[in-house]
Amino acid sequence: MQKTLIIYESKYGTTEKIAKYLSLVLGPAKYCTTTEFRAEFKDFDLIVIGSPIYSGKITPKISDFIEENINWLKNKKIAIFCTCISREDGNENLIKLEKILGDVLLKRALGGILKLNRLDGEDSQSLKEFSEKIGFNLNDTDNFNLEEVINYGLELKLIKDDLIPVMSFLQLKEAIEEFLNSHNTCTLSTSYKERVRSTPIEYNYNNGYIYLLSEGGEKFANLLLNNKVSLAVYEGYTGMNNLAGMQITGIASLIDKNEDEYKDVIAMKGLNLNFINNMSVDMNIIKIKILKIEFLYSKFKKMGYEPKQIFIYG
Repeated sequence: MQKTLIIYESKYGTTEKIAKYLSLVLGPAKYCTTTEFRAEFKDFDLIVIGSPIYSGKITPKISDFIEENINWLKNKKIAIFCTCISREDGNENLIKLEKILGDVLLKRALGGILKLNRLDGEDSQSLKEFSEKIGFNLNDTDNFNLEEVINYGLELKLIKDDLIPVMSFLQLKEAIEEFLNSHNTCTLSTSYKERVRSTPIEYNYNNGYIYLLSEGGEKFANLLLNNKVSLAVYEGYTGMNNLAGMQITGIASLIDKNEDEYKDVIAMKGLNLNFINNMSVDMNIIKIKILKIEFLYSKFKKMGYEPKQIFIYG
Protein backbone atom coordinates (compact mmCIF):
# COMPACT_ATOMS: atom_id res chain seq x y z
CA MET A 1 0.00 0.00 0.00
CA GLN A 2 1.09 3.57 -0.66
CA LYS A 3 2.72 4.89 2.54
CA THR A 4 3.13 8.53 3.55
CA LEU A 5 5.95 9.98 5.64
CA ILE A 6 5.48 13.37 7.28
CA ILE A 7 8.74 15.03 8.32
CA TYR A 8 8.32 18.09 10.50
CA GLU A 9 9.85 20.35 13.13
CA SER A 10 7.84 22.03 15.85
CA LYS A 11 9.03 24.07 18.80
CA TYR A 12 5.74 25.13 20.39
CA GLY A 13 3.50 22.28 19.21
CA THR A 14 1.33 23.60 16.37
CA THR A 15 3.24 22.02 13.48
CA GLU A 16 3.49 18.74 15.40
CA LYS A 17 -0.29 18.76 15.88
CA ILE A 18 -0.81 19.33 12.15
CA ALA A 19 1.64 16.53 11.27
CA LYS A 20 -0.31 14.16 13.54
CA TYR A 21 -3.68 15.12 12.00
CA LEU A 22 -2.31 14.74 8.47
CA SER A 23 -0.94 11.29 9.27
CA LEU A 24 -4.44 10.21 10.30
CA VAL A 25 -6.00 11.45 7.04
CA LEU A 26 -3.18 10.16 4.80
CA GLY A 27 -2.71 6.77 6.44
CA PRO A 28 -1.03 4.39 6.21
CA ALA A 29 1.45 7.01 7.39
CA LYS A 30 4.12 7.94 9.90
CA TYR A 31 5.16 11.33 11.22
CA CYS A 32 8.59 12.11 12.63
CA THR A 33 11.00 14.96 13.28
CA THR A 34 14.25 15.30 11.35
CA THR A 35 16.18 13.78 14.26
CA GLU A 36 13.80 10.81 14.37
CA PHE A 37 14.20 10.14 10.64
CA ARG A 38 15.71 6.76 9.76
CA ALA A 39 17.23 5.57 6.49
CA GLU A 40 14.48 2.98 5.92
CA PHE A 41 11.93 5.82 5.74
CA LYS A 42 13.30 6.63 2.29
CA ASP A 43 11.17 3.76 1.00
CA PHE A 44 7.92 5.63 1.72
CA ASP A 45 5.97 6.55 -1.41
CA LEU A 46 4.90 10.11 -0.51
CA ILE A 47 6.98 12.54 1.54
CA VAL A 48 5.32 15.52 3.24
CA ILE A 49 7.59 18.17 4.77
CA GLY A 50 6.26 20.69 7.28
CA SER A 51 7.88 23.58 9.11
CA PRO A 52 6.89 26.57 11.19
CA ILE A 53 7.98 30.02 10.04
CA TYR A 54 10.15 31.81 12.60
CA SER A 55 11.16 35.42 11.94
CA GLY A 56 10.13 35.05 8.31
CA LYS A 57 12.10 31.87 7.60
CA ILE A 58 11.72 28.09 7.52
CA THR A 59 13.23 26.54 10.65
CA PRO A 60 16.94 25.69 10.08
CA LYS A 61 16.47 22.01 10.98
CA ILE A 62 14.15 21.56 8.00
CA SER A 63 16.41 23.55 5.68
CA ASP A 64 19.43 21.49 6.76
CA PHE A 65 17.53 18.22 6.37
CA ILE A 66 16.50 19.08 2.82
CA GLU A 67 20.02 20.13 1.88
CA GLU A 68 21.54 16.93 3.30
CA ASN A 69 18.95 14.66 1.65
CA ILE A 70 18.23 16.49 -1.59
CA ASN A 71 19.60 13.70 -3.82
CA TRP A 72 16.93 11.17 -2.89
CA LEU A 73 14.20 13.72 -2.13
CA LYS A 74 14.29 14.96 -5.74
CA ASN A 75 13.26 11.48 -6.89
CA LYS A 76 10.23 11.34 -4.56
CA LYS A 77 6.67 12.57 -4.71
CA ILE A 78 6.68 15.49 -2.27
CA ALA A 79 4.20 17.88 -0.68
CA ILE A 80 5.10 20.77 1.62
CA PHE A 81 3.35 22.95 4.19
CA CYS A 82 4.23 25.56 6.75
CA THR A 83 2.56 27.07 9.80
CA CYS A 84 2.69 30.82 9.95
CA ILE A 85 1.07 34.01 11.20
CA SER A 86 1.64 35.82 7.92
CA ARG A 87 0.37 33.82 4.91
CA GLU A 88 2.46 36.05 2.66
CA ASP A 89 5.65 35.02 4.48
CA GLY A 90 4.52 31.41 4.43
CA ASN A 91 3.84 31.34 0.70
CA GLU A 92 7.13 33.08 -0.11
CA ASN A 93 9.03 30.44 1.88
CA LEU A 94 7.17 27.59 0.23
CA ILE A 95 7.95 28.97 -3.23
CA LYS A 96 11.66 29.11 -2.31
CA LEU A 97 11.46 25.57 -0.96
CA GLU A 98 9.82 24.32 -4.15
CA LYS A 99 12.65 25.77 -6.21
CA ILE A 100 15.07 23.61 -4.22
CA LEU A 101 12.97 20.43 -4.25
CA GLY A 102 11.57 20.74 -7.77
CA ASP A 103 7.87 20.56 -8.55
CA VAL A 104 5.87 19.49 -5.51
CA LEU A 105 2.43 17.87 -5.55
CA LEU A 106 0.84 20.42 -3.22
CA LYS A 107 1.99 23.30 -1.07
CA ARG A 108 -0.01 25.14 1.58
CA ALA A 109 0.60 27.88 4.16
CA LEU A 110 -1.49 26.97 7.21
CA GLY A 111 -2.46 29.27 10.06
CA GLY A 112 -0.20 29.20 13.11
CA ILE A 113 -0.42 30.24 16.74
CA LEU A 114 1.63 32.94 18.48
CA LYS A 115 1.59 33.14 22.29
CA LEU A 116 4.09 35.75 23.36
CA ASN A 117 4.38 34.48 26.94
CA ARG A 118 5.43 31.03 25.66
CA LEU A 119 8.39 32.25 23.62
CA ASP A 120 11.88 31.62 24.97
CA GLY A 121 14.29 34.53 25.27
CA GLU A 122 16.01 33.98 21.95
CA ASP A 123 12.77 33.63 19.99
CA SER A 124 11.22 36.59 21.75
CA GLN A 125 14.15 38.85 20.90
CA SER A 126 14.49 37.72 17.27
CA LEU A 127 10.75 38.05 16.70
CA LYS A 128 10.78 41.52 18.22
CA GLU A 129 13.61 42.58 15.90
CA PHE A 130 11.88 41.01 12.89
CA SER A 131 8.55 42.68 13.66
CA GLU A 132 10.22 46.09 14.02
CA LYS A 133 12.01 45.54 10.72
CA ILE A 134 8.80 44.87 8.77
CA GLY A 135 6.55 47.16 10.81
CA PHE A 136 4.44 44.36 12.32
CA ASN A 137 2.75 44.78 15.71
CA LEU A 138 3.32 41.82 17.99
CA ASN A 139 0.16 40.42 19.58
CA ASP A 140 -1.08 37.02 20.64
CA THR A 141 -2.54 35.44 17.49
CA ASP A 142 -4.37 32.18 16.85
CA ASN A 143 -4.87 31.45 13.13
CA PHE A 144 -4.99 27.67 13.52
CA ASN A 145 -7.96 26.19 11.69
CA LEU A 146 -8.51 22.43 11.91
CA GLU A 147 -10.87 22.38 8.92
CA GLU A 148 -8.18 24.06 6.81
CA VAL A 149 -5.70 21.37 7.86
CA ILE A 150 -8.14 18.55 7.07
CA ASN A 151 -8.95 20.06 3.66
CA TYR A 152 -5.23 20.16 2.84
CA GLY A 153 -4.98 16.51 3.87
CA LEU A 154 -7.99 15.50 1.78
CA GLU A 155 -6.67 17.35 -1.29
CA LEU A 156 -3.39 15.55 -0.85
CA LYS A 157 -5.15 12.21 -0.38
CA LEU A 158 -6.88 12.61 -3.76
CA ILE A 159 -3.49 13.26 -5.36
CA LYS A 160 -1.98 10.32 -3.48
CA ASP A 161 -4.76 8.01 -4.67
CA ASP A 162 -3.93 8.92 -8.28
CA LEU A 163 -0.36 7.68 -7.71
CA ILE A 164 -1.55 4.11 -7.13
CA PRO A 165 -0.64 1.79 -10.05
CA VAL A 166 -4.01 0.70 -11.40
CA MET A 167 -5.32 -2.50 -12.88
CA SER A 168 -6.97 -2.37 -16.27
CA PHE A 169 -10.51 -0.97 -16.31
CA LEU A 170 -12.10 -4.26 -17.33
CA GLN A 171 -10.02 -6.37 -14.96
CA LEU A 172 -10.86 -4.19 -11.95
CA LYS A 173 -14.55 -3.92 -12.89
CA GLU A 174 -14.77 -7.69 -13.19
CA ALA A 175 -13.22 -8.14 -9.72
CA ILE A 176 -15.57 -5.55 -8.22
CA GLU A 177 -18.70 -7.08 -9.72
CA GLU A 178 -17.65 -10.57 -8.69
CA PHE A 179 -17.21 -9.36 -5.10
CA LEU A 180 -20.49 -7.44 -5.03
CA ASN A 181 -22.46 -10.32 -6.54
CA SER A 182 -20.97 -12.82 -4.08
CA HIS A 183 -22.16 -10.78 -1.07
CA ASN A 184 -25.62 -9.59 -0.10
CA THR A 185 -25.27 -7.38 3.00
CA CYS A 186 -23.79 -3.90 3.33
CA THR A 187 -23.63 -1.08 5.84
CA LEU A 188 -25.42 2.01 4.52
CA SER A 189 -24.23 5.32 5.99
CA THR A 190 -26.39 8.43 5.72
CA SER A 191 -26.10 11.86 7.29
CA TYR A 192 -27.58 15.31 7.54
CA LYS A 193 -25.84 18.05 9.53
CA GLU A 194 -25.18 16.62 13.01
CA ARG A 195 -27.29 13.51 12.45
CA VAL A 196 -25.55 10.33 11.23
CA ARG A 197 -26.87 6.82 10.76
CA SER A 198 -25.39 3.44 9.78
CA THR A 199 -27.73 0.63 8.79
CA PRO A 200 -26.90 -3.03 8.08
CA ILE A 201 -29.12 -3.94 5.13
CA GLU A 202 -29.44 -6.51 2.36
CA TYR A 203 -28.63 -5.34 -1.16
CA ASN A 204 -28.68 -6.34 -4.79
CA TYR A 205 -26.15 -5.11 -7.33
CA ASN A 206 -26.88 -4.55 -11.02
CA ASN A 207 -24.85 -2.68 -13.63
CA GLY A 208 -23.44 0.12 -11.48
CA TYR A 209 -26.39 0.42 -9.09
CA ILE A 210 -27.14 -0.87 -5.60
CA TYR A 211 -30.78 -1.59 -4.68
CA LEU A 212 -32.06 -1.72 -1.10
CA LEU A 213 -35.51 -2.71 0.10
CA SER A 214 -36.67 -1.11 3.35
CA GLU A 215 -39.88 -0.56 5.29
CA GLY A 216 -38.58 2.86 6.41
CA GLY A 217 -36.68 4.29 9.35
CA GLU A 218 -34.40 7.09 10.44
CA LYS A 219 -32.09 6.70 7.45
CA PHE A 220 -34.85 8.22 5.30
CA ALA A 221 -34.80 11.38 7.43
CA ASN A 222 -31.23 11.82 6.19
CA LEU A 223 -31.80 10.64 2.61
CA LEU A 224 -34.64 13.09 2.00
CA LEU A 225 -32.34 15.99 2.91
CA ASN A 226 -28.97 14.67 1.70
CA ASN A 227 -28.77 12.10 -1.09
CA LYS A 228 -25.00 11.54 -0.75
CA VAL A 229 -24.33 8.15 0.83
CA SER A 230 -21.56 5.72 1.58
CA LEU A 231 -21.75 1.93 1.77
CA ALA A 232 -19.34 -0.71 3.01
CA VAL A 233 -19.25 -4.33 1.84
CA TYR A 234 -16.66 -6.53 3.48
CA GLU A 235 -15.60 -9.93 4.76
CA GLY A 236 -14.78 -10.70 8.37
CA TYR A 237 -11.21 -9.97 9.45
CA THR A 238 -8.97 -13.03 9.60
CA GLY A 239 -5.54 -11.39 9.23
CA MET A 240 -3.60 -8.61 7.51
CA ASN A 241 -2.82 -10.94 4.59
CA ASN A 242 -6.48 -11.62 3.90
CA LEU A 243 -8.18 -8.22 3.67
CA ALA A 244 -11.34 -7.89 1.59
CA GLY A 245 -13.66 -4.91 1.69
CA MET A 246 -14.85 -1.90 -0.24
CA GLN A 247 -16.07 1.60 0.48
CA ILE A 248 -18.67 2.84 -1.97
CA THR A 249 -19.57 6.47 -2.60
CA GLY A 250 -22.88 7.11 -4.30
CA ILE A 251 -26.03 9.13 -4.86
CA ALA A 252 -29.33 7.78 -3.55
CA SER A 253 -32.84 8.13 -4.93
CA LEU A 254 -36.20 6.52 -4.18
CA ILE A 255 -38.09 4.45 -6.76
CA ASP A 256 -41.82 5.11 -6.76
CA LYS A 257 -43.91 1.95 -6.37
CA ASN A 258 -45.86 2.85 -9.53
CA GLU A 259 -42.76 2.80 -11.72
CA ASP A 260 -41.85 -0.20 -13.85
CA GLU A 261 -38.39 -0.15 -12.27
CA TYR A 262 -40.00 -0.89 -8.90
CA LYS A 263 -41.47 -4.09 -10.34
CA ASP A 264 -38.13 -5.01 -11.92
CA VAL A 265 -36.24 -4.63 -8.64
CA ILE A 266 -38.82 -6.70 -6.75
CA ALA A 267 -38.37 -9.42 -9.38
CA MET A 268 -34.56 -9.10 -9.14
CA LYS A 269 -34.85 -9.78 -5.42
CA GLY A 270 -36.88 -12.91 -6.13
CA LEU A 271 -40.01 -11.55 -4.43
CA ASN A 272 -43.65 -11.69 -5.45
CA LEU A 273 -45.02 -8.25 -6.40
CA ASN A 274 -48.57 -9.08 -5.26
CA PHE A 275 -47.25 -10.18 -1.89
CA ILE A 276 -45.30 -6.91 -1.52
CA ASN A 277 -48.32 -4.81 -2.52
CA ASN A 278 -50.59 -6.63 -0.05
CA MET A 279 -48.29 -6.15 2.92
CA SER A 280 -49.68 -4.10 5.81
CA VAL A 281 -46.88 -1.52 5.39
CA ASP A 282 -45.27 0.06 2.34
CA MET A 283 -41.94 -1.31 1.15
CA ASN A 284 -39.54 1.31 -0.20
CA ILE A 285 -36.73 0.83 -2.70
CA ILE A 286 -33.57 2.90 -2.40
CA LYS A 287 -31.56 3.08 -5.63
CA ILE A 288 -27.90 4.08 -5.29
CA LYS A 289 -25.89 5.17 -8.29
CA ILE A 290 -22.28 4.18 -7.61
CA LEU A 291 -19.81 6.99 -8.22
CA LYS A 292 -16.64 5.57 -6.70
CA ILE A 293 -15.40 2.33 -5.17
CA GLU A 294 -12.28 2.02 -3.03
CA PHE A 295 -11.49 -1.68 -2.98
CA LEU A 296 -8.97 -3.13 -0.53
CA TYR A 297 -8.33 -6.71 -1.57
CA SER A 298 -5.27 -8.77 -0.59
CA LYS A 299 -5.62 -10.90 -3.72
CA PHE A 300 -4.60 -7.91 -5.84
CA LYS A 301 -1.13 -7.99 -4.27
CA LYS A 302 -0.72 -11.62 -5.30
CA MET A 303 -1.58 -10.51 -8.84
CA GLY A 304 1.25 -7.93 -8.75
CA TYR A 305 -0.89 -4.85 -8.02
CA GLU A 306 -1.39 -2.54 -5.05
CA PRO A 307 -3.93 -4.14 -2.67
CA LYS A 308 -6.01 -0.95 -2.74
CA GLN A 309 -7.58 -0.06 -6.07
CA ILE A 310 -9.95 2.80 -6.89
CA PHE A 311 -12.67 2.56 -9.53
CA ILE A 312 -14.58 5.59 -10.83
CA TYR A 313 -17.90 4.91 -12.52
CA GLY A 314 -18.60 6.94 -15.62
